[in-house]
Amino acid sequence: MTESLREALGAARDPEFTMMLPEGWSRLGADEESRDRLLADVRARLLAAHRPDLWAAARSSIANAFESLRRAGGIAVMMQTSSGDGVPFVPASVTASIQTGPDGTTLDEFVSGLISRGATPLGDDKRFIRLEEREMRVEDGVRLGVTTVRYLTPVPGSRRHRALLLTAVLPHEPDTPEDDPLLVSTRFTIDAHVATLRWLPPAEGRRA
Repeated sequence: MTESLREALGAARDPEFTMMLPEGWSRLGADEESRDRLLADVRARLLAAHRPDLWAAARSSIANAFESLRRAGGIAVMMQTSSGDGVPFVPASVTASIQTGPDGTTLDEFVSGLISRGATPLGDDKRFIRLEEREMRVEDGVRLGVTTVRYLTPVPGSRRHRALLLTAVLPHEPDTPEDDPLLVSTRFTIDAHVATLRWLPPAEGRRA
C-alpha cells in the first residue's frame, strides 16, 4: 500500500528516518528524472577523472538501485554523488523501501525466511537483521559480480506488520575474492552507516 493510499484510508503515516551517509553521498528520490540526472553527472565526472573503467560498475549500481526501487515501491536511494581529493569512489548504492506483510499479516514468516537463508543481527545492533548474498550478472554484455546486503528493521508502532528494508548493492569483478580490501571496506562502511539509522519524532519528520 502506497503512503498516499494509506493516508486516504486514514492509516497512520510511517515515521521518517535519517541516517549518516559516507562522505560525498546523497539521499535522492525514487523518480526517473533523479536517476537520469545522476547517471549523466556520474558519467561526466568519471570521464573528467579519466576513469572510464569505472563507468560500467557505476552505471550498473545506479540502474540496479533505481530498478529495485521501482519494483519494491521504494522511497529513496542513497549513493555517492560527488568525489574529489580525499573522497574515494565507493562502488555501492543503498535503496530504501517499506516491506509489508501479505494480506495484512505480520512479517514473521518473511523474517523467518531471511534467517533460513543466513540472515543474522547487524553486529551488536539487534534492531536489524542482515542478509548478504552474492551472484553473477551480465550487464550490457559485461559479466559482473554483485554482492547484495539487505537490512531489515521494524517500523515503530507497526506491530511487526511493516518494516524498513535497506538494500545495498555492491558491484565488482566476477573473480573478486571475499577478502578483497575494497569489498571488505565497502561492506564495513555500509554496515557502519546503516547502524546510525534513527526514526524521527512526527513533528521533526514533517520538518525534514
